[in-house]
Amino acid sequence: MPIPVVLAALLTAAAPDPMSAPIVAAENAFSADSRRYGVRLAFLAHFDAGSWLFRPYPVPALDALARDADDGAPLEWGPDTVGVSASGDMGFTSGPWSAHAAGTDGLVHGHFLTVWKRGDDGIWRVQVDGGISHPALAKPAGDVDIVMRGDARSKPLAGNDVTNRRAALEKSDDALRNALGGESDDKAALWQRTAHADLRVLRRGHATATGNEARDLLAHDAPRIGSGPRRALDVASSGDLGYTIGGDASCAACGTYYRIWRWQDGAWRVLVDLSKP
Repeated sequence: MPIPVVLAALLTAAAPDPMSAPIVAAENAFSADSRRYGVRLAFLAHFDAGSWLFRPYPVPALDALARDADDGAPLEWGPDTVGVSASGDMGFTSGPWSAHAAGTDGLVHGHFLTVWKRGDDGIWRVQVDGGISHPALAKPAGDVDIVMRGDARSKPLAGNDVTNRRAALEKSDDALRNALGGESDDKAALWQRTAHADLRVLRRGHATATGNEARDLLAHDAPRIGSGPRRALDVASSGDLGYTIGGDASCAACGTYYRIWRWQDGAWRVLVDLSKP
């Protein structure tokens, strides 16, 4: 399958920041392996032990992939966004994907969101992978947008400080989930308190939204969406980047959520939110 023009541009786009460039390279290598060896083998090769996929709720990735059949259908993707922790051991990527629509000669499109961690061996591996579907993008992207950069590598926090930062993330995630699952209709005020100034929102049927468009999408979420049970979280060793994921069949109305958080000014703020019914 020819690479769509949007993806072709992304696969050659530059990420000039020296700390984010290895994550972009890892994502592009992952995508290239998918074309070379097939989707299932590429996913098995690039996912870490303990990683997660959405099916539609979060499930352990390697167990799910081991049961998958590979039908040979190509899947193309490339990053248009990257962020990296100050410690350089956790980051995330997002960007458009395209695949053959089942039973047709046409394509379906969307955006992915992937969390990466660098192992003790120096290799970047996928920790969480999820995404949304939306219409084809209208124009190619330029260089990869660096929304969180590690300009100078920071030493990891002390063990107790990392533990405290994780506990703070749990508390922040619990507060957001409880508010979304409650009766309050003032979502604008909720997200004003919780969202980072550079918030990005991914919703089915829409390209990645920022600014007022992002807040409008959040305001139109169905009640309880994004409030389901948490399944996993993790924090970079520098304590400035983390993620939470959740959702379970026990609360179908809660849907699923996948959030990237950034620590800033003494609090965790949502930098990316991907929630689905």
